[in-house]
Amino acid sequence: MFKSLKYLLILLIFLPFPSQSNSLFQKIDIKLNNKIVLSDEKNFEKKLYDILDLRSKYVVNFWATWCIPCKKELPDLKKMKIDNKDLKIIIISIDKKSTKDQLNFLKINKVDDLTTYFDKNMTFFKSLKLRGIPTTLLIKERKIIAKKEGIFSYNKNSIDQINNFFN
Repeated sequence: MFKSLKYLLILLIFLPFPSQSNSLFQKIDIKLNNKIVLSDEKNFEKKLYDILDLRSKYVVNFWATWCIPCKKELPDLKKMKIDNKDLKIIIISIDKKSTKDQLNFLKINKVDDLTTYFDKNMTFFKSLKLRGIPTTLLIKERKIIAKKEGIFSYNKNSIDQINNFFN
C-alpha cells in the first residue's frame, strides 16, 4: 500500500501541471446593443453604434472620479494612446457627478486628451453585467472580444496581449 502511494506521489511531483493562463484579458464575444446611448463632453447624446466604426480597434475603459484604481490607470491609458496610434482609446464614466466636474478631474490629472463619454445611468455598464470598475473592454467590429476587470497597467505584456486579441 505504501509503495503504491510512494509511486503516486513521485508521479504527481514530476508530472507537469496544466499551466494557468497568464492572460490579462478574458476572451468573450458579445455583440454590442445598438440602442445604447452615451453622452459626450457637451452633454449631447450619441448612440454607441455611431461612435464605434467597423474598421477600428477600440480599448474602452469604465471609470469614475471616486475610484482610486481608475485614477491610477488613467495615465497608462493616455500613454497607450500616445504609443499606439492604431488603437482608439475611449473612457466611459459611470460617475454621478456633473460632466463639468468630471472633465475638470481629467484636466487636473492631465488625462483630458482621452476621448471621454458618460454613462451616468450605467445603461451600457449594466447591460454587460460587469462586476465593478475599473473594467477595460477590447472592441472590434462592434463586438466586445475581451474584457479585463480590475486595474489595467500599460506595459509590453499588456499591449502584446491586446494586439494578439485584435489580430
